[in-house]
Amino acid sequence: MARLIYSRRAFADLDRLTDFLLESEPGAAENTINLITEAVSILERHPLIGRVLDGDIRELIISHGKTGYVALYSYEKAYDTVLILAVRHQREAGYAHAEVV
Repeated sequence: MARLIYSRRAFADLDRLTDFLLESEPGAAENTINLITEAVSILERHPLIGRVLDGDIRELIISHGKTGYVALYSYEKAYDTVLILAVRHQREAGYAHAEVV
């Protein structure tokens, strides 16, 4: 089973998403963050499941109703480690893998 590590940026993204949800949908905030973290945990067993974007960068689509979230990550095969680079809502502006490289 691969080790799962979140970058500082990914933690900041989760904090930002939590803050937004607490303001807009307080009742859904905890469930949504749990949904994201549970979805990302599948990468421990299936690190290559995400779509390849560029080089070693992959994206995991996390469905949530009519929209969802996207987690950018890389899999370091030599260390059997998944590094979560960023997490964004699918409708969020400015989402590009170039931001995290």
